[in-house]
Amino acid sequence: MEKGLKAKIITESSDGLYNIIATAENQSDFHYPINYILLSIKRGATGNTSSNKQEGKFVVKPKETLKLSEVKTNLDKKDVLKVFLFIKNEESDKIISKDSLEIQPDKIAKNSTKAISENDIELSGLTIDDTRSRNGKYYYDQFYMKYLQTDEKFPGTVKIVEIPGLGQSTRISVMYNEQEIYLFNASPDEEVMNQEAQTTLEILKEMILPKNELLRSST
Repeated sequence: MEKGLKAKIITESSDGLYNIIATAENQSDFHYPINYILLSIKRGATGNTSSNKQEGKFVVKPKETLKLSEVKTNLDKKDVLKVFLFIKNEESDKIISKDSLEIQPDKIAKNSTKAISENDIELSGLTIDDTRSRNGKYYYDQFYMKYLQTDEKFPGTVKIVEIPGLGQSTRISVMYNEQEIYLFNASPDEEVMNQEAQTTLEILKEMILPKNELLRSST
């Protein structure tokens, strides 16, 4: 992590309404061009989950504390809310700083807001779209629709990243908990991309079995 810039999540609450504020604190004498992602995962008493993702770009001035985004949500006593803030260097796309917390209203008398450990930064069942072209977006949409139709959700985070290839082409990198598990060339052929979406899903299904640790690449 880079020194000088700090991700911080601030919470405010009143009568079950929680306001989650994502901030960036620049303690240095330099300007920081950043990207941020704010993720909130809400789990109800029945086990149902919902998620919200906000992202954007800012330049944080020296000695400035900048509000990046905020989320308002109502929480019942049995709900659990997990919030994750990632701040990245805009040029290198590397994480500069991150913060996280968990809120459990039914434990209000026992310090219901707490930091989440580094090991819990993996978000269950979450998919992140970082594609840039029409072909990449089509692939992501096909993968996501197939994923929603499966009975089992994967325990970690799936991130689909589109990267430059040869010439004007691009490649699709599938990341699972920040580890690349599949890489292939993007294609304008929708049938090909639909098949790649199915292949990705099959790889992930194999990976959730404890015995399997796969690293595949298709060229």
